[in-house]
Amino acid sequence: MLALILFPLFGSAQNKDNQKVPWRPPTGQDRFLFDFQTASFLEAPDSLSVKTYSPGMNAFIMYDYPFAKESIFSFAWGYGFSSFNVHHNGSFVEDSLEKTNFIPFENGYSYKKNKLSINYLEIPLELRIRTKGLRQFKLTVGGKVGYAVNIHTKIKDDTGKFKAYQVPNLERLRYGVYGAIGLGRAMLYGFYGLSELFEENKGPKMVPITLGLRFNLL
Repeated sequence: MLALILFPLFGSAQNKDNQKVPWRPPTGQDRFLFDFQTASFLEAPDSLSVKTYSPGMNAFIMYDYPFAKESIFSFAWGYGFSSFNVHHNGSFVEDSLEKTNFIPFENGYSYKKNKLSINYLEIPLELRIRTKGLRQFKLTVGGKVGYAVNIHTKIKDDTGKFKAYQVPNLERLRYGVYGAIGLGRAMLYGFYGLSELFEENKGPKMVPITLGLRFNLL
């Protein structure tokens, strides 16, 4: 009697385990992207020190176009917002020749926070690889271009908070390449700037980079 009861249940479980997961076309996937990142610079002045963790974020709406009906390859483009924040140890000052220099704070000066913040409107372009199945392996390579719509510095010390909305000779147009790799909705993300922070010959050579985590929603 017990065998007669358990046999249908066992058979049903086997059928469920052996059932193939249907192919889900990538159209409509990964439409909302959020990157949580930390920022720094390459080729910056030796006197500039950047905190290990300088948090920022990206948020994009993307449109995905598979190369074929059941292809694991697709192209995507979109638009969105990027917040690039760097916590550092000085200030950017324009000299008499209208060139911007980085000046570190004097020894003994105590401050709690000092950051450069740049907010961009951006257009990203991506090539995507997504394997079949519910637990997808994902690889993305792409590039993006953006324009700075807000630039400011902020310092907090024992006397209060001070905010300035201008950094002399900062390049408002930013472009670069990026990549992401991961499983499911979570990916490791990195960006390398092909444009420098300042206009050519008007400031120190500083190449922006970011590293972080990407989350794919919907």
